[in-house]
Amino acid sequence: MDFRTSQLGTCKHIEAVQAWLSAKKGRHIRKSDGTLTTLYMDYTGEPCVKVHYGSEDTEKLKKIFDPLTNNGAFNFLTEMRLPMAIREAFGVSPFFRCRQDVLEYAARRTDDYARGERLDEVFKKHLWWKDIFVKGVKPYVYQREGMEFAARRGRAILADEMGLGKTLQAIGTAELLYNEGFISSVLIVCPTSLKYQWKREIKAFVGAEALIVEGPGPIRQKLYGQQDRYKIVSYNSLSHDIKAHGSMVVDMVIMDEVQRLKNWDTQIARAARRIRSDYSLILSGTPLENKLEELYSIVQLVDQYLLGPYYAFRQEHIQTTDSGKVTGYKGLNKVGDCVKSVLLRRRKADVSIQLPERTDQNLFVPMTKEQREIHDEYKEMVARIVIKWQKTHFLSETDRRRLLTGLSMMRMVCDSTYILDQKTRSDTKVDETMNIIDSIVSSREGKAVIFSGWERMTRLIASELDARGILYSNLSGSVPSEKRKDLIDRFTDDPQVRVFLSTDAGATGLNLQSASFVVNLDLPWNPAVLEQRIGRIFRLGQKRNIQVINLVAIGTIEEQMLSKLKFKTDLFDGVLNGGEDEVFLDTGKLETMVKDLGFGSEEGTVPDTIVDAGEPAAAMVDETEPVKADEVEPGVVSDGDTYNTEVIADAGDDSEPGDLLAQGVSFIGNLVRTLQNPESSRKLVDSLVREDPATGKTSINIPVSNKDSVLQFITLLGNILKK
Repeated sequence: MDFRTSQLGTCKHIEAVQAWLSAKKGRHIRKSDGTLTTLYMDYTGEPCVKVHYGSEDTEKLKKIFDPLTNNGAFNFLTEMRLPMAIREAFGVSPFFRCRQDVLEYAARRTDDYARGERLDEVFKKHLWWKDIFVKGVKPYVYQREGMEFAARRGRAILADEMGLGKTLQAIGTAELLYNEGFISSVLIVCPTSLKYQWKREIKAFVGAEALIVEGPGPIRQKLYGQQDRYKIVSYNSLSHDIKAHGSMVVDMVIMDEVQRLKNWDTQIARAARRIRSDYSLILSGTPLENKLEELYSIVQLVDQYLLGPYYAFRQEHIQTTDSGKVTGYKGLNKVGDCVKSVLLRRRKADVSIQLPERTDQNLFVPMTKEQREIHDEYKEMVARIVIKWQKTHFLSETDRRRLLTGLSMMRMVCDSTYILDQKTRSDTKVDETMNIIDSIVSSREGKAVIFSGWERMTRLIASELDARGILYSNLSGSVPSEKRKDLIDRFTDDPQVRVFLSTDAGATGLNLQSASFVVNLDLPWNPAVLEQRIGRIFRLGQKRNIQVINLVAIGTIEEQMLSKLKFKTDLFDGVLNGGEDEVFLDTGKLETMVKDLGFGSEEGTVPDTIVDAGEPAAAMVDETEPVKADEVEPGVVSDGDTYNTEVIADAGDDSEPGDLLAQGVSFIGNLVRTLQNPESSRKLVDSLVREDPATGKTSINIPVSNKDSVLQFITLLGNILKK
């Protein structure tokens, strides 16, 4: 490869050996006897086929090749006739040789020509794309143009801005080439977190199944050998496999998110360049993030000759100091013109007339092992409670609150274990979110609003933004209302502030129309809350096209909510009625919700869908001070600034005296801590004291379970006072 790309016409290793031999006395370098006529590749400039005539059968071979060459070189038109000429030459002379790279080059040229003619016929058809996608999938005009560009080139880079549907175009291109018989299989290489996303979208767009290549090395090798049309593998697995087996040969390779390979001298990057394929489609929303060298490396994946040898590229386009430090770039327009033949990039501004006002995307991400263990532990707890309800058709208040706690914990850990304990940090959503933000920031256009129901999750994102030097505004329940306007104005007016972080405290009453991206780190229980989030950006007067990205943890309660509920708010009508607390105080409504949301399951199994109709009802206090990790008692679930959910069993008929004592001690402890903090005390008073706007009278409003409880309390108090 060094010989092919250096454009020096020789190999440095051979030159070194010749120099060493020449320096040795009595050593002579014997030249070829020149009897053979040879077809070879000339790599001194743009690669081309040339012929060198030997001394034997020269006239016979000249009759074949002279009509096709000019000064011994073939041109594009005559290259199409090379395979036939080669076969004829082998038939007339034993002194003819053709090098292997010439045969590969001739075959590729012939395929290119045949593919071009066939695609001309395909693209003449009206609605040609209908034969590719399943019913209901209709690509936009620019997406069809992207598919045509990639299919005609055979090896191309699709560098559309994030949100323009590169995945759909890639799958459509692969399916087109498959339908026309140019390929029989496709290898998709992507980050680990996107493997299942690709599998879902292949099924959704073209109705095909995809095989995910994962597991131990020997198992992966067997999976590579299966006949599935689409195979999906992560960059990490691919690196190990190529390191173990040397190289890989496939019909077509699709590489997604190649800009994530920041350092192109790593083992993963080198492995990616060792995949040999007839067709290649490289996807990157930001092919040039920081350095021109990144673009050079990406182009190498589709055409290693296009930008010339790296030493020449550096000399012509990169300015450096004597010590080699990069100080600037030059001749960038020339680079841009050069890569146009293989690289296609469109921005939202370029195709805005074709885009809808709003597009929604569900990004499925895996969980870590630690997250999965916690999630499944609470999933089993919820399953046991549901099975108990199925048998008895009754749940005590303790069980109801345990059910809510389990559901809430499952949802929290889908984001990060940090939300639960503030000590561990096991998650994948943070990295995926930062990849999205990096793409937005690199595009130098657009701003993003990032929502989470958990303040601690926004805290993790904020720390990553700080590390990258990305400016942002951060809104949570602890921010006084008078300061919120300053945060919004800063986000709206300062072009350097690209991100707005918010808990659901910011889902109402805000105008964030300067943004064009909405990233939901987690799904709210109530679909109406999700629309409230999006409504802060997608509202009357918005002139930008909006992209909504929902991060969904694979195989979790989040995915169950998404697939079963499908965000239909009408499912909740007649269930909530007066608020989420009321749902779980009435057995009839609990039964209705269990039935409507598909809680039913076979005995001893985990229900398919375990979701709550509203926010957790267990002693919720909105927008309180965060609870420190060492202050969390057993059975207490903290949600940071947004709210704290404390699981305390009601003193019902099934409560034991010991339970009552524990509840009392826990209540007193939490009350003392609250009253020791002036801000927490103020918020407690605000939550209890109500002022009638009409009369100006002030009253204390304390939620109670029922009127009988109040009567019993007053009676007991009266008896005490009498004594």
